Amino acid sequence: MKIQKNVKLATKTTLHIGGYTKILYLPENEEELIHIAAELYEKEGKVYLLSGGSNLLINDQREFESVISMKEACTELTDLGNGRFYIGASNRIQKVISFVNERGYGGFEELIGLPAMFGGIICMNAGIGGESAPLFTIAEFVKKVKVFNLEKKDIEVIVANDCGFSHRTSMFQRGKYIILGAEIACQVINDKESDRKKRDRLTFCKANFEYGKGCFGSCFSKCNGKLLRLISILYPKNIEGVHFGKNTCNWLVNGGNGTFEEAYKIIKTSEKVHKLLHQDIMCEVVIWK
Repeated sequence: MKIQKNVKLATKTTLHIGGYTKILYLPENEEELIHIAAELYEKEGKVYLLSGGSNLLINDQREFESVISMKEACTELTDLGNGRFYIGASNRIQKVISFVNERGYGGFEELIGLPAMFGGIICMNAGIGGESAPLFTIAEFVKKVKVFNLEKKDIEVIVANDCGFSHRTSMFQRGKYIILGAEIACQVINDKESDRKKRDRLTFCKANFEYGKGCFGSCFSKCNGKLLRLISILYPKNIEGVHFGKNTCNWLVNGGNGTFEEAYKIIKTSEKVHKLLHQDIMCEVVIWK
């Protein structure tokens, strides 16, 4: 297992905000991941786990005792035949898409623009389209999810129907599970169609999304779009700090000098206004205070 000390966590997130960790564990296989996760959970009652680093807001004024990186832990990619694959949680979604496309399968090419590992994709039930009109979510392709249960200290295989999948959420967000991988069933697709879908999605992302010098991606899985747009217009703007995206208000951008406090305040203000007006809102960003 690799171990790094005094690591700046801002370099590990797509928003580029975060404090330090005294120790960063980088397990190089599933067994090492399970061992250190179980040890830390028993000792501290909680595990701070870094996956792709998107949808993650880390307190930049805090030093954490220990953090685990998923970067090298679960990299298995196995063709099970007939469009079924086992995908390890540590694989970037771009690599997963290429792997299944090369074998004549796919169906979720539009996820190519996400800066996420496959475990995070499963955990957040990533997809394309809004709650009222989704194009698809990854749950439609998932058959089984392999996890490590921190409370039971055991590996479990959970069938898709028991994973609590709904719009941009799953049971795995509750903190007691570490996703190790998943078995998926893909659709038959030819090279021209998969290439077109990937190209079209990347073109759309480039035209519609603002990346600045860091961003989460979508901030809220549920919100009132019109209300959030009004909040973004009225909210004090700091172009060099954390601010609402110009084209997509459900998109927080770091202008280069953003802080945890700025991002956290925007999220909490948006939630407070929604609740005062009896509107549903759900933040999909994981916050390490």
